[in-house]
Amino acid sequence: MPLLYALLMLVPLVLFHEFGHFVVARWMGVRVLSFSIGFGPVVAEWQRNGTQYAVRALPLGGFVRMLGDDPSAPADPEVADAPDAFTAKPVWRRALIVGAGPLFNFILPLFVLFGSALAFRQQVVPSVVGAVVPGGPAALAGLRTGDQIRAIDGVAVATFDELVDAVSARPGKLTRFSITRADKPLDVMVTPIRQRQMIPELGMVRYVGRIQVLAQPEASVVSVAPGSAAWQAGVRSGDRVRSVTVAGTTTPVERFYELDEALRHALTQQLPIQLAVSHLRWQTEVSGETLDKAVEHPHDDAATTLTLPSAAASDMAGLGLLAPGAIVGSVEKATPAVTQAHLLPGDELLALDGKPLTSLMQLYDELRRPFDDVRGKPENRGRAPELIVAEAKQVLKPHTLHLRRAVAKPLPGQAEFVELDTQLTVDISLSSEHRPRAQIGIGPATDYAVAPLIANPRPLHSALTWTGEKFVEGAEMVFRTLAGLFKGDVPVREVGGPLFIAQIANKSAELGAETFLVTMAGLSINLGIVNLLPIPLVDGGHLLFLLIEAIRRGPVQLRTRQIAAYIGMTFLGLLFLVVMKNDIERLIR
Repeated sequence: MPLLYALLMLVPLVLFHEFGHFVVARWMGVRVLSFSIGFGPVVAEWQRNGTQYAVRALPLGGFVRMLGDDPSAPADPEVADAPDAFTAKPVWRRALIVGAGPLFNFILPLFVLFGSALAFRQQVVPSVVGAVVPGGPAALAGLRTGDQIRAIDGVAVATFDELVDAVSARPGKLTRFSITRADKPLDVMVTPIRQRQMIPELGMVRYVGRIQVLAQPEASVVSVAPGSAAWQAGVRSGDRVRSVTVAGTTTPVERFYELDEALRHALTQQLPIQLAVSHLRWQTEVSGETLDKAVEHPHDDAATTLTLPSAAASDMAGLGLLAPGAIVGSVEKATPAVTQAHLLPGDELLALDGKPLTSLMQLYDELRRPFDDVRGKPENRGRAPELIVAEAKQVLKPHTLHLRRAVAKPLPGQAEFVELDTQLTVDISLSSEHRPRAQIGIGPATDYAVAPLIANPRPLHSALTWTGEKFVEGAEMVFRTLAGLFKGDVPVREVGGPLFIAQIANKSAELGAETFLVTMAGLSINLGIVNLLPIPLVDGGHLLFLLIEAIRRGPVQLRTRQIAAYIGMTFLGLLFLVVMKNDIERLIR
């Protein structure tokens, strides 16, 4: 299957590129001798209208051969006199033919992205708050789970993507959110925080606005106040409530806001309440291979029934049940969470260096900030990863975590929980891809339900907008990567070849058809831009010689063209050796 995915990704790109040369050559009246996909021995061929169409053994490229199109070959008088020869055409016609290949590589992504958007974005996530990060801008402003955001500063939004785009453009700006809550219109003023997004290797460091809400509804995981009715019943921070039962009537709950509603209704009856509670599944540290599963499914499938006595409370807080804060759901072996802080699943992290913690997101941001500062320095672009790791380790310092830990089986007279301080320093090392990474080793106790979907209210507008954004994003990545390679900011080892493309194709296919198509579009943009580089033997080199010919009103001397061809061949050969070396090293790693 990996080979199949690689072919499904590469062959259409090559085919469309060569088709661009072919169709424009025919349009310009040039005779096309051969249209081939792949290199090497011919596997299949057929003739039509004087053109050989061939499929060759190595599907790593392709070519269109036209009458008289070899710039490094001596002039053939018979070819030169032929009216349908490439060399017989004016410079502007030859330039169109040569430039058509890269141009078609830019056209293909537009069709692929637009078609992908129409196919996979008929159902979209609405602009409804699924979860609010405690202590974030949205929480401080009073936004709640279930709020539907209708407009931002008077500009209508209907989907969560539109919400993210609007907020991203307003970092640090006081913004009016027009929302609907319980069928009532309401305005809420929120100031999005400035959050750094970065790919430091490419110099892509930018700041966007974030209000820290999620589209996915938060699961019914709770934090429990010690000594409360819920605590006395046996509920602990990090537990997930599966259902609420009052007087024989059971209400299943999956999301936190459903739990809130069910408990509000149950408390009006002033009767004992039974909660079906699932405890954290991962009671000991997990391996790196298991961490993703621990994050996705942190709780047992089975549930324990616990009874809360009738209480004079009107809401969850009165029972001691609160929104989950910075609760540890799992810890990874041989990471700072275990080796330094000795954290356990269920630990509730209350403060970092004396500053209250309201979420693990806040903890991650605080711990990673010095590391991201080092990676984001312009002078560190292209620097050896080992040196970046060494510098990051010098600026990192130990942090003091204050936490609350429930005592599993307290002895008579022993407290049911303890509060303690522990030390934690981020571990900086090289990943398997030989890139600097920061490791903490904490997985959250909260998971999230799948966000509800609605019919896309503006499918064409949405598809056009998304297509444009992805195309610009892909082109920027390629330009910055190429600029980084020439300036030395991006290491040569980052360049990949056929095996790397096959790996990318396989991984993207595993993530679904939409991801595969988006990856194909990005690779097509890459191919188009690279082919425009002024390197002999590629389209950009041909265009450069045509430009010189147009300026000097005569072709470049044959000797010069031949030398350029040898240089180009040598360069491309060395490049092939480099990318194959990089591909093999990636496979070994």
